[in-house]
Amino acid sequence: DGDDDDDEALFTRANLPTLLCFFWFVFASAAFMSIITPFLPLELADCGANSAIVGVIFAAYPLANLASVPVATRLCTTLGRSRAFVAGATLEALFGILFGYIHKVAPLGALKWLYLAIRFAQGMGSSIAYTAIIAWVSDKYRPRLATVLGFQEAVGGIGYMLGPSLGGLLYQLRGITLPMLLFSISVLISLPALHLSMVQTERQQATRHEAAGEKAEEEGSLEGAEGEGEGVSARQLVNVSTVNSTFVTLIAAVGFGFISPVAAPHFQEVLSADISTGKVGLLLAIPALLYAVCSPLSGILSESQLGFKRVMFAGMVLLFICYLLMGPIQYLAALVHLRNHSKAMWADQILSLVLLGIGAAFAFVPALPDMQKSLSHLGPDATNAMAGYFNGIYCLGEALGPMLAGLQEFLPFSQVASIIAYAHLAYMAAFLIACVHNKARKRQFCVSIYETASPLQDPLLYNNT
Repeated sequence: DGDDDDDEALFTRANLPTLLCFFWFVFASAAFMSIITPFLPLELADCGANSAIVGVIFAAYPLANLASVPVATRLCTTLGRSRAFVAGATLEALFGILFGYIHKVAPLGALKWLYLAIRFAQGMGSSIAYTAIIAWVSDKYRPRLATVLGFQEAVGGIGYMLGPSLGGLLYQLRGITLPMLLFSISVLISLPALHLSMVQTERQQATRHEAAGEKAEEEGSLEGAEGEGEGVSARQLVNVSTVNSTFVTLIAAVGFGFISPVAAPHFQEVLSADISTGKVGLLLAIPALLYAVCSPLSGILSESQLGFKRVMFAGMVLLFICYLLMGPIQYLAALVHLRNHSKAMWADQILSLVLLGIGAAFAFVPALPDMQKSLSHLGPDATNAMAGYFNGIYCLGEALGPMLAGLQEFLPFSQVASIIAYAHLAYMAAFLIACVHNKARKRQFCVSIYETASPLQDPLLYNNT
């Protein structure tokens, strides 16, 4: 009970060093993903790479992240989270250093393929490290998980935003070697303290498991050890919370990933034909900044009486309105007399970007805590599996978003944005139907974390009567 009390008081003197190391790792890893944005296309152009190869190399990191999720989850179980985390983070950092130095020894013609292989290896390392550390955070700070993840998203958003600026500055000083070397070292710096804290948590879990086993032996039953250290099946992982969070994460990630590849040509069409890249960057900074600012608020609200699902639903509503405005859909444009290159269109697009940042924060942040809470009775194996699963679903959406942008070859932007909006609307309708259905059965679907006998843990694949 004492441990739980300590965990609920999140920013204590005991917790602060570990949290600072965790947030530093998140910042360094997020910046590590984006520092290559300003200089990698230049380096690849020198290698003779065409735009298709450039796109594949940029996509290698998230695709490797997605492909490595089953391996990451398995390693967390077999090696333990602490060892899996160190192995993954070290792999990411060492290949980052190699990325910075490979041009000194490799022939120019082979360089683009080596960059592709290295980015894929980095994505694998990132997937293993992220799955392990999120599984650990889910156990260590479970009562305040939404708040911790809210601050994590804020710190990661800041790192991702600052990455291109820092990468460009360091690249001007010493070329590709300096940014890759410094950020690789930044990742490695946080490992010792995080590893020690993770080992301590694993020992505490082992002690509790032994105590539960001894108690079960005394009572002549295995009930005391149920859910500890045993494998879990896919059936056990399917419940209301995991299904709901899966759809929220996937739909929101697809929409969020759709924006970046199409933003510049869209703004040229509706705002100004000669809009500068600087202005495009400033416009895209609006949702990134608001996402970073609103993520902690989303976590705090999720742990209030509002609950996880209400906050996620609010986020999906905001995203639905965002894509209607961003298109903008034809009947809306006709209704309010929106014309391209007008001040009203500027206001419309800025409002849609504001809603994008706030809506994404409200949709994403509560998703994993809701899933983890609903599976807490299944033990650490379920926590590991869900951390990897969430990472995979997000990466899948992140990869599908740019592919959806390719529909612009056949459909105008407004229609593609409408498709995304209607996907959000379909989720909202399903959510409300589920609420009405559960209310008719005198059950609470939209409960807060303070609900004790929560129907969130009812498996969907079983009869609950």
